[in-house]
Amino acid sequence: MDKLPPIPTPAAQRWREFRIQVLPMVMFAGIALSVGFLWKSFVAPTGIVGEAEAIKADVISIQDGTVAHLNIDRFEVVEEGQELGEITGSSEDFIKASVAAIEADLRVMETRIALDERRNQQSTAQLKMDLYTERIQLVADKAALIQASNSFKRAEQEFNQTPKLISENDYDIAKAAFEGLQGSVAERSQLIAEMTQTLEEMSRQSGNSENKDVVEDAIKTKILELEETLKPTRIKAPMSGVVSSIYHRPGEKVVRGVPILTVTAKHSDRIVGYLRQPINSRPTTNDTVVVRTRSHKQQLATGRIIRVGTQMELINPALLSTDSNRIEVGLPILVSVPPDMKLVPGEFVDLSIEPAKP
Repeated sequence: MDKLPPIPTPAAQRWREFRIQVLPMVMFAGIALSVGFLWKSFVAPTGIVGEAEAIKADVISIQDGTVAHLNIDRFEVVEEGQELGEITGSSEDFIKASVAAIEADLRVMETRIALDERRNQQSTAQLKMDLYTERIQLVADKAALIQASNSFKRAEQEFNQTPKLISENDYDIAKAAFEGLQGSVAERSQLIAEMTQTLEEMSRQSGNSENKDVVEDAIKTKILELEETLKPTRIKAPMSGVVSSIYHRPGEKVVRGVPILTVTAKHSDRIVGYLRQPINSRPTTNDTVVVRTRSHKQQLATGRIIRVGTQMELINPALLSTDSNRIEVGLPILVSVPPDMKLVPGEFVDLSIEPAKP
């Protein structure tokens, strides 16, 4: 019996079998490849996050005054040393009032110095009187010492004769009177010498004319200092860059030490990265780092670790998630910006370390 030809399968039936048996596997494989591609191209490991270093310099007011004018506006490009504006000092009336107050204080000091000088003069006069008294007493003691010496010599001769002409008690009295006057003369002579030296020093100090002009010199110096504050101060750019912020406008009062504006560098040469916990191995300057931007058109390049921090530091919450209350610490590292990568200062990037081969 001849075999019958096979019954042809309708195309709709084949399509149905394809959709049931083959298409799910093809779709699964395609989705898996797409996920792998997206993971490799757009999703970076979250172990290390970084930020292109934004170099900033604040222009500080060095005196109290008023912002007279500014020659620049926000986001303008400036060069190092360029004059940005001017700050004027206090008003002339304020300076005059300050000078008057300072002069009054110094005059009070001058009066006190005069009173001290008067007290010194009185002390000098009293010391002179005491010195004269001591000298007179010394002359009397020397005369009494001569008489006591003669009496002691006679008593010694009479006591040493045989038989003794005086008792031992009389001999001791004569000896004690002589030695007492002898010690008194020596001590009084030393006291007079010290008093004379002190009097000479006090006389030199009271006669010193250098102290008389101290107050006048202090007043002149303070006036010159205050006059300097009247002169306007020119503020200059500390570095080349862009004026990113202006905190005070012309006409505003400023005090010493407050920032007037901020200049930010136009380019960033380094990336500040943070190695999040857990840290399995400590990176070294021999390791390379793959830098991956978060922009839609992703950039991918390799940089090198410049330095590694020594302690854990707080990570900017914006680097981690949109939750601003999230607090986390990481080990900071400095990474060089790859030459072919263009980063905006302050831009967030993701990093991955490729350890150096041993």
